[in-house]
Amino acid sequence: MKIRLPTIALALLLLTTPCYAGGIAPDHQKHIGVAAGMNLAMETMGVKKSTRYTILGVVFVGKEIYDHNKHNATHGHLGDIVADIGGVAISEGVIWIIHREF
Repeated sequence: MKIRLPTIALALLLLTTPCYAGGIAPDHQKHIGVAAGMNLAMETMGVKKSTRYTILGVVFVGKEIYDHNKHNATHGHLGDIVADIGGVAISEGVIWIIHREF
C-alpha cells in the first residue's frame, strides 16, 4: 500500500496539534500520547476495534483506580480519562486517513 505525502502530513498534524494548542496540561499531553500510541500499536497488530476499545478502557480506568487508591493523583481523574479518550479519537482519525474506513 502506497501512502501519499499529504496523508502522512495530515496524520502527523492530527497527532501533534493537541499537544501544542496550549492549555493542555503536560500530564494530559502524556495521556493523549500514550492512548494514541497504544491504539495505533494494537491496530498495527491486527486487533479488532471492539477488542481494542475494551482493552484500552480497562487499562485507562484501572490506572485511575490504582492512582486513586495509592494517592498518586494530584488532580481529578476525569480529566485523565477524557485525555485518554481524546488520544484514542485522534489515533482513530489517523487510522481512518490511512485505511479510508471507519
